[in-house]
Amino acid sequence: MSLVALGAAGLASMKAAMERGDVDEASRQGVLAGPAVVEAALASPDRATRLAGIAAATAVDDRVELLDVLGYVAAGPDPRSAIPAARAARTIARDFARTELPDDLAPADVAAWRDRWTALALARDRWVEVRVLSVEIALALDPANLPFAAILDEPDPAVRRAAVTSVPMPVPAALRPALAATVTNDADPQVALGAAQALCADLVADPARPVLDALGPQGLARLRALAAMPGLARAMKRDLARCLK
Repeated sequence: MSLVALGAAGLASMKAAMERGDVDEASRQGVLAGPAVVEAALASPDRATRLAGIAAATAVDDRVELLDVLGYVAAGPDPRSAIPAARAARTIARDFARTELPDDLAPADVAAWRDRWTALALARDRWVEVRVLSVEIALALDPANLPFAAILDEPDPAVRRAAVTSVPMPVPAALRPALAATVTNDADPQVALGAAQALCADLVADPARPVLDALGPQGLARLRALAAMPGLARAMKRDLARCLK
């Protein structure tokens, strides 16, 4: 059987399993068919085939290379495909963040994926679920080289919350100024608290001065007001206290 015929058979098996509601089997068929067939499934105009590709995307070999086509699906007009595609991409990006860059990938590849997902995070005509997931994906891929201030300037507080709660630990130095400005200026106290917790939690091991300098007097004054809010979780109080003691 030719490679084309094998690919078509794999796509048909994936689609049939998804139409039966057997997501696990759709994923298994995708893994058996291989990453090229899964990529073709993700690019399909047929929803069942796309969903089968999404189910297989997080399990197939070389899955990080599917981040580009998953971004295409997540940016598409069908929310029933877009949101699951973004969830799959988040799983892949987080797994990738825990590994070293493979020899067959260049930093430019990662930068291109980061830019695609950053653009989707900033796309105000997209569903907020996709935008929030896109923030998390971009941060997992390359936290030090994002237009982070632009993301934290978004009018939707859900997007800003996703940004401050998805920052890796320890916080990259390049992100501190934007987080400190959020502590000082964000009108949503939950966003400001998330930014403060991200900064202050690092002080369990890192020197305080760079964080305190980034916050400045106004940031520390806002932080004190936030720390006095009723009902804060114990972990939040503990982290904020690292900046205030």
